[in-house]
Formats: sequence, structure tokens, C-alpha cells
Amino acid sequence: MTDLAIVLLCAAGFYLALLEDRFRLWATVASYGAAYLVSLGIGWIFSRLLGPSWAVAAGSLVLFAASLLLSKNNLLQKFYLVLLTLSCHFYLEAFLPTVLGIMPFSTAGVFAGLFTLVSQLLLAALLGLCLYRPFHHFSDRGPSAFLVGMYIVQLAVCGVGNGRTDFLFRVHVPAERLLLATLLLIAVVFAFRSVYQAGKFRQQAVEEIARNGMLDMKAGEFSDILAAVQEAKAARKAGEYALDTVNVMLQDGNGEMIPRYVSLFKKNGNALPLLATYNENPYLNAVIATKAAFAAQHGISFESNAVTGDTPLSTVELCVLVNELLTRACVDAAAYQGEKRVRFTASPAEDSLTLEAVYSGELPQQPVFSWKGKNLSEILEWLFDEEPAIQEDFHGLESAQEIVERYSGKLSLSGAGEDIILHMSLHF
Repeated sequence: MTDLAIVLLCAAGFYLALLEDRFRLWATVASYGAAYLVSLGIGWIFSRLLGPSWAVAAGSLVLFAASLLLSKNNLLQKFYLVLLTLSCHFYLEAFLPTVLGIMPFSTAGVFAGLFTLVSQLLLAALLGLCLYRPFHHFSDRGPSAFLVGMYIVQLAVCGVGNGRTDFLFRVHVPAERLLLATLLLIAVVFAFRSVYQAGKFRQQAVEEIARNGMLDMKAGEFSDILAAVQEAKAARKAGEYALDTVNVMLQDGNGEMIPRYVSLFKKNGNALPLLATYNENPYLNAVIATKAAFAAQHGISFESNAVTGDTPLSTVELCVLVNELLTRACVDAAAYQGEKRVRFTASPAEDSLTLEAVYSGELPQQPVFSWKGKNLSEILEWLFDEEPAIQEDFHGLESAQEIVERYSGKLSLSGAGEDIILHMSLHF
């Protein structure tokens, strides 16, 4: 009965960890806990009537029936865990006697029981960790020919483990049975992981296409910004020419105030942020100029020292980085209650580029992960996700963060007194 309880407990763990659940954490755990108790009772009845293997099958089917309501995956994925549980059971039936038999000391009694228990838990944990990402990555997919092939391999593991294929071996049947079953389980894990990696590669290719589309769209926006800035400069030049003409025409007249007005107009025009020069790259200069104009409108003291040098970054990538960095800095500074200031610097080095904005503001509060309102899949994703989601600290910097990560860089946010430091470093 103890072996049956552990096997079904591992099966319940498969259903909890590998499938995408519908409900919140405690509802899912409580429901599968109740299903586990029912499966244990039914399994005990079948063990008395038909034997331990039928007990495992019957208990697994109870958990499968519960998963029809509790999990989102398709039927093939859910029923596959029944075969996985059975194959683990039959594999251990081939593994345990062989391994215990070759040990150089007596394995009867407590040691055999503990070894069996530990082996069951370790095998379930190993397979669960290996199959976690593939199952969650393809949780929303429908039935596939690949999964049908995995069904056949799992049935082969069951057949090898329970001795249905012993006619294939002439001598050393236990050892050869264990070797073949092990190779089949390794093949299952390898196939799942290979398909998962292929799916991840395809996903990354699609993301790259989307990223290029985003950059093309941004390139159009930056071209519009550059055109607007150039148009403003042209209008300003035309105004200055007209004022010069008026100044010359009225030098000998009675318009004593006009020359002074012309001088003030030119002086104020030279101080307009939108018309200043911040960088030799006209597109990047236009981006910085629009942010400087925004800062002037909101009473923010704006300083810029942007030197980018020769970098492998495309112009649009560079504009995206500066645009998102300065947008975040200026918006946060505008909302600050106190002296508002933004200081932007860009400095190249050998095989690297550093962008930094120091601005007035308060550091955002670090979000504390809470289990409240979460389902089990979200908690497992928080624990095991290999690519954590974009942090709340970097809201508005999603595209910049992708570019920084693409160039093996780092994006950081820190505070020093009343100043916030938003730092980007890229390596080439």
C-alpha cells in the first residue's frame, strides 16, 4: 500500500506541475488532493482484485478524470501522464530488483523500503524537471503526431519494464531489460527537449521579425521627428531673415524699438531647445531636441552631453534607446514635486557604449511577489522561468531592454539622494 501511495503521489505531482491549471492555487491543490485520496482508495481495491499494476493504472485514470476539469491542456497531453506514471512504475519494477541484487550487502528490510521510496521520488522529480518546460511551452497546442509517437515510446517502456519483450533477449534478461528501458526513457526526454528547443528557436525567429518590424515603424517616426525639427529651424531662419530686412529698412527711420526687438528675438531663438545642436547624428539630435523641448515646457532643467562615436548600433536602434531613456526620465521628472532636472550623457569606449540619465524623482517601490490570487502555473513560472518578464522598474523601456540584452548589455535603475540614475551599458 505504501508503494501505491507514493506512485500515485508522484502521478498527482505530474498533473499539478506539468499541466496548465484553470483555477487558483489552493483550489487546484485541494481538488487534486481530493482526487489523490479517491485514486488511492480505488487503487487499493484494484490491487486486491487484479494486482499492483492495475492499481496504478486505475488510480492514474482517476487523476486523469480530475484533470479534465482542472487543467487546460488537450486530452492527449493529459492522458500521456497516465502512460508516464505506468512507465515509471514498470521501469522501477525492472530497476529495483536488478540494482538491489548487485549490491555487495544485504538489502532486505528497511533499506530496501527506503531505497524504493527514494528511487520513486527521484525518478518522478527528474522526469518532471525535464518535461516541465516542453509541457508548458506547448500547453496551448492541440493534439499532434509527435505526441502520438511519444505514446508509442511510452508503451514500449511499459512493455520492456513488465517483461513483455523478454523473448527478445537470450541471456542476462534483467540487465538487458533495464538497459533498454533506460535508453527508451532517455529517448523520450531527448525528443521532448529537442522539440522544445526547436519551438523556442522558432519563437525567437518570429520575435526577431517582430522586432525588425518595430524598428522599421520607429524609423518612420524618427524621420517625422527630424522633418519637424528641420521645418522649425527653416521657419526660424526665414523669420530671422525677415527681421534683418526690417532692421535694415528701418535703421534710418523712426522705429527706434525695432532693432532692439530684432536682437531680443534672435537671442531668444538661439536659446530654444528644439533648435539647439546636441549630436552630430541628425536623427539622434532631433530625438534629444524634442525631449529638451518637452523639458522646457514642464519647467525641467535639461542638460545633454551626447557623444556616440562609431558603434555597430544602427541609427534607429540608437534612437530607440535614447528616446525611451529620455522619455522615462522626463516624464518622471515632470511628476516630481521639487526641483526638476534631467542630465543625459552618452559616452563611447572601446567595444562599448554607455547611456545614462540622471533625473529628479523617486525610485519605484519593488513589487513583492504574493501567492494571493495566483494559480500554480504562475507560481512555477516565477520559480523556474528561464526568461523573467520585464521588471516593473523598467516600464516604458521594453524595446530598449530588448536591444540592450541583444548586445550583451545591462540596464539598471538606482537612486542617489533625490536623483534617479537610469543606466544602460552595451558591449560589442
